[in-house]
Amino acid sequence: MKLFLYRFLMFILKPMVKPVLFIRRMKGLETKDSIRKVERFGYASVKRPNKKIVWFNAASVGESNSIIPVIDEILKKYPDTFVLVTTTTVTAADGMAKKLSGKNAVHQFLPIDRRAYVDRFFDYWKPSVGFFVDSDFWPNLILSAKDHKIPLILLNGRVSDKSFAKWKNNLPFIKPLASAFEFTFGKSEDDCKKLSTMGFKKPVCVGNLKYAVPPLSYDKEELKNLSSQIGSRHLFVVSSTHPGEEELCISAFMNIKKRFPDVLMVIAPRHPARGEEIKSLIEANGLKAVLRSSGDKITKNVDIYIANTMGELGLFYNLSEIAFVGGSLIKWGGHNPMEPARLHNTVLSGKYVHNFQETYDLLKSEKAVVMVNDEKDFASKVKAFFENPDVAKDYMSRAFYVAEREAAVLSRVMEKLEPVIKKFM
Repeated sequence: MKLFLYRFLMFILKPMVKPVLFIRRMKGLETKDSIRKVERFGYASVKRPNKKIVWFNAASVGESNSIIPVIDEILKKYPDTFVLVTTTTVTAADGMAKKLSGKNAVHQFLPIDRRAYVDRFFDYWKPSVGFFVDSDFWPNLILSAKDHKIPLILLNGRVSDKSFAKWKNNLPFIKPLASAFEFTFGKSEDDCKKLSTMGFKKPVCVGNLKYAVPPLSYDKEELKNLSSQIGSRHLFVVSSTHPGEEELCISAFMNIKKRFPDVLMVIAPRHPARGEEIKSLIEANGLKAVLRSSGDKITKNVDIYIANTMGELGLFYNLSEIAFVGGSLIKWGGHNPMEPARLHNTVLSGKYVHNFQETYDLLKSEKAVVMVNDEKDFASKVKAFFENPDVAKDYMSRAFYVAEREAAVLSRVMEKLEPVIKKFM
């Protein structure tokens, strides 16, 4: 009944779609590209190649990044295929445009979950197989794919405790969606148990694909350039911060600066468009900040460098040896600590890491991450590492070892996936 109500509601809400998209566009949450706006209504903005289409749907940045190694393997083994990647966020779209460049692949925005839009999408693209990454379950999209006889595979399936409690109380809603999937690959044994309860067919655990993502790339010349500007100053990076968290990081920085006056903090917000807003926060505290997007240099009087550009996090992780992973001092749920770990950083994080709980549990079990309670504890730990660099290097070495070891998940995933892909190709 709830599934029927959802589909009926999406049907009658058609007059609201354009106004809602307009508001989201004004907030920077939707593309402003006049050519690509139509993708949200199921229209394609590029011509479909005359090849078999392998379709991947990923919610946002982390999920879409995790499938790049799988896409590369598929295109290597099946060079006559073409890969279509759909996401919902602008940030993921920008990232995919760069990562798919030069490959037999393209990115499109996922249509709004109205039956007419998703039917139009499938009628045009006609994918031979579809991979859903993580837990991005859109009812009309999934049921339309089933009606179009598109075999679906859940890849890197993840179900948080909160989501599982919700789905367990709504099994009549989720089971018809779960039954549409031919194969299910969970990222952990715990996820597989939850997915089985939800009605997914014989989930198999092959490991977390997010560990298989190659180390973040960077421009070597730009690394030399920034290194020369920074010189011998004490440095640490704060990445993927969210509103309400920057204030805490600024407070921690001011605490650290009392002990190490030459310290420089690089702050890379999760949403680069917030650069000016963060700069105002910093200046309100009497500190000097510059924006990377403005091309300003890191002079001796610069306290905080705001890395408000896309796709350069690898540059700043390479620049520093200490990285604090944001989204964790506030109740956001954290971000991927393996990224700085693979680039030789001592990794710190706040306590709110439920989005990556398994990853943090793994790192904590091997003493490869430093958890902080609040901004005062954050400042204390950074000062301790500046004072005892050998201790910091021990954490760094353990984190790098764990990250490299877990990156081998790709071979396990492809071993399980290849016979599945062959079946539908």
